[in-house]
Amino acid sequence: MTTDAGVCLEHYRELIRNSKYKATNREAAECLSLLLGRPVDLNEDVNLDELMPRPKTHRVYDSPLELLTAGWPTPLLKVSNPPREAYAKLEWYNPFSASIKDRTVYYLLKSAEGEKVVEVSSGNVAIALAAIGNVLNKKVKVYIPSAGRYVTPLLDFLGVEYQMLDVSMTVEALEHLQKDIREGAVHPNQFGNDVNFITHLRTAAELDWQLASVGKRPDYIVAGLGTSGHASALGFYFGARYGTRLIGVQPKDWIPGIRRVETGMKWISLVEAEIVEVSLREALEGVREFAKKTGLLIGPSAGAVYKAFTAQGRDGVYALVFPDSLMKYTLLLEQLR
Repeated sequence: MTTDAGVCLEHYRELIRNSKYKATNREAAECLSLLLGRPVDLNEDVNLDELMPRPKTHRVYDSPLELLTAGWPTPLLKVSNPPREAYAKLEWYNPFSASIKDRTVYYLLKSAEGEKVVEVSSGNVAIALAAIGNVLNKKVKVYIPSAGRYVTPLLDFLGVEYQMLDVSMTVEALEHLQKDIREGAVHPNQFGNDVNFITHLRTAAELDWQLASVGKRPDYIVAGLGTSGHASALGFYFGARYGTRLIGVQPKDWIPGIRRVETGMKWISLVEAEIVEVSLREALEGVREFAKKTGLLIGPSAGAVYKAFTAQGRDGVYALVFPDSLMKYTLLLEQLR
């Protein structure tokens, strides 16, 4: 089965634009099977509604994985009124890493054949891999750049194998995986596996479902750029559906969880995006401003997204993605004082 997002884009675009699509050839059927997570037959009619969430009313779950998947949608909070109306998606409500990376890692691990998994991560992906790997009985090893030292106490509790590296960026650590791969470990590859992008088309449908419940369509999506998977997928989905514009946020210097486009991102080229820069100081200002306004402690990358939103001079409806909260960054914040 294909996992090439480029091959599937036109099929996905037509499904998103028209809310339905017929799998008239094998390629379409394979692409739709990957998106829907089930086999799609040749000439089968598929509806976009199938991507929409079906939350459990009483929030009682039979397993940790059901807590994740049936716990969706994560909350959507109105954070600004017209004329610049904004809704923030609070992704720290995902249960394992308390971040948006639970979504990515869940589907990456489902697609990974084999019991041994190796990956590089400086934060949320490492935690999600360790946690969900435990649930799925996968043996996980994570290589961690120096910037991710703050997550190691959590990994110790989860019992995962990890190795600290003397490099500053996650992408610089990729070469260290080769020995593990030669010895039979599977690399899910959060930076290059199109499952990442396709996963967040589901996230986009969920957000669409939530906004539609209050009669809204977004004019702008504001999201931080890490692997670019979630930002690009949201930009693609809402661009195809409503002509929405993506505003991608990158760091001027360094902000945990996001990076600059020139460091290499696979999916941002699939969409038209306006790229804005936010410094770590500005991101932390955004965290403080949002905390004073709402009482909620958002993470540094969410602070960058919020700061980018407040700098916008255009009216309209904005959807903001807040990947995680501030809670796991206390050690890092102490170091920055």
